[in-house]
Amino acid sequence: MPYSLTTLTSRNEFNLSELDFASTLNFYNAINACHTYSTKVNFQKAKQVLKMQNLNFVNLIQAGMISTGILGGLLLWLTKTSEFKGISALLFCIALASFVNILEESGLTREIYLISPVFIMLFGPVTYLAAKLLIDKKLDRVQWLHLVPVIPFLMLTSYTYAIIGIGTLWRLAYALLTILMLLKYKRILDEERSDSDDFSLNWLVWVIAVTSVFNIIDLVRLNVQPFIPYGLNVFGQGINSAVWLIATTVIIIKFQKLKQIPQSLDNASDTDVQSSAIANSTSTNEAYKSIFQELDKLITSNQWFLQSRLTLSDISNLTGLQTRDISRSINVITGKSFNEYINNYRVEYVCALLKSKAQKSLSDIAAEAGFSSKASFNKVFKQISGVTPTEYKSPNEV
Repeated sequence: MPYSLTTLTSRNEFNLSELDFASTLNFYNAINACHTYSTKVNFQKAKQVLKMQNLNFVNLIQAGMISTGILGGLLLWLTKTSEFKGISALLFCIALASFVNILEESGLTREIYLISPVFIMLFGPVTYLAAKLLIDKKLDRVQWLHLVPVIPFLMLTSYTYAIIGIGTLWRLAYALLTILMLLKYKRILDEERSDSDDFSLNWLVWVIAVTSVFNIIDLVRLNVQPFIPYGLNVFGQGINSAVWLIATTVIIIKFQKLKQIPQSLDNASDTDVQSSAIANSTSTNEAYKSIFQELDKLITSNQWFLQSRLTLSDISNLTGLQTRDISRSINVITGKSFNEYINNYRVEYVCALLKSKAQKSLSDIAAEAGFSSKASFNKVFKQISGVTPTEYKSPNEV
């Protein structure tokens, strides 16, 4: 989240030299207004009137973030299952931070106590815990300790630059942890599901990465603002606020479209490490080669790969083999994940239908081949064949 310009000024400091001509004129008008009621100028009230007059377009964006965060948070909280409540909490946190920024920008609360810098410490662990709840479906008590380091900084908000600097590094560290966790989750889904792309959270990785880049840029802006024009400073703050408004909207839309987030199997998280170890054992390699030959024969002869949303557990139930043995045999012998292995057969099936000039639409062919969505079909087909389904179909229609 960006921080208000007033956040970065000492609570007892007011520098006229930083104001443009219009702001200075407003300042003296505020003083004159105070003279109407008292022969002695109330300097603090003049400052507050000036701050109220200096609210800008950034605050309009922040107001949009308040409404978007609250409405989006309520929507996910009331219409989704419990694992989405962490995302709702994140949206509420964004709305609260924007609300506090506006209050401090207007001068209504800043003279009481400055708290907005603390949010930069808070967003990192809140984002991490929200993603953790999505994937694991629950949070252990010990995981709530991620929020504890934020508490001491509530008492140190007068050291604004220090908190923002430390908070940015803190936030980037949690962003990295969250990204690594989401990428690991995608790898696990690839080992377990043929439709893993439908539940991929890689888009969230990009949201976190992009907002992190803008956080770094905004940190630079905050540290050089005494040396740049006031207008440019406000513009930079506005850009960062707009990025966050867009990111918040994307999060709401994408999660609202998701019906569920599959929970991964416990035994699939270490597949890559185990497979590499198995590959070094000749006897074990031969054992998995035998398993794979039987497995591959069953899958192809029965065309199980045509089953929509086929999972590792489904194959285990059909064959009687352990999920771990199925996954490892595919990894070791083919060097592919379960997702890649199944989708290769599906693409071959689609290509055979197209070559036979079957009078069916691409959507019907994709559904028949077991693909659960057009988007995943197009993506997988191009990854494997190197061309889009439409490009592949055109020469075969001649």
